[in-house]
Amino acid sequence: MTLLRRVAPVVSAVLAAGSLLVGCAHPAPLTLTGPKTDVVVTIPDGWHQVINTANPVIPEMVSPTTCSGAAEVSCALGLARTATFAARSPEYAADIVRQSVIADRRITDTADVSKGPGKIGVLDGYRYRFTFRNPQAILTCEVAAGLSGPDVPDVNGDRQYSVILVWMSDKPGAPEVDMIDKIMDSVQLVAAQPRPAPPKK
Repeated sequence: MTLLRRVAPVVSAVLAAGSLLVGCAHPAPLTLTGPKTDVVVTIPDGWHQVINTANPVIPEMVSPTTCSGAAEVSCALGLARTATFAARSPEYAADIVRQSVIADRRITDTADVSKGPGKIGVLDGYRYRFTFRNPQAILTCEVAAGLSGPDVPDVNGDRQYSVILVWMSDKPGAPEVDMIDKIMDSVQLVAAQPRPAPPKK
């Protein structure tokens, strides 16, 4: 038997062991972002990405993993979405998203919890927490907006803001409400945003 034949089984065994060790490594955390979104957030284990049936281009994750299909909002115990768009202020950007949440005719009994300037991961921004009731549960929701583009208004006076929406149900098995803060605290910019050149004197 040649040396190569004697060594080959050993090499195969080492490679197999290496594969097992790699398989045992802790998986990378789930993240949520999209091609038209300037931020990324870290999502807890036990969630999964689904298609936002109301607006398929908006990245969305829900909990639990058994929740899927067109009924993702009615079956989800936790939900997170991100978006980036132009608005005149972070307060206005957050309120646009909040109004879209409570516009559903099945939602009642909305109540403010807190609102005002706040840190959103790496961004300075605005956070608006409120509760609402739908036929299935009472939900705690937070919408946060932070400047993610150049700090110079466009021709309409708008700037580019990234908005994060997270809500948790009060139904059994739902994630704890403090998961909202953990997701908001994880916000990172996807890439450094270009800054316009200063005006010539």
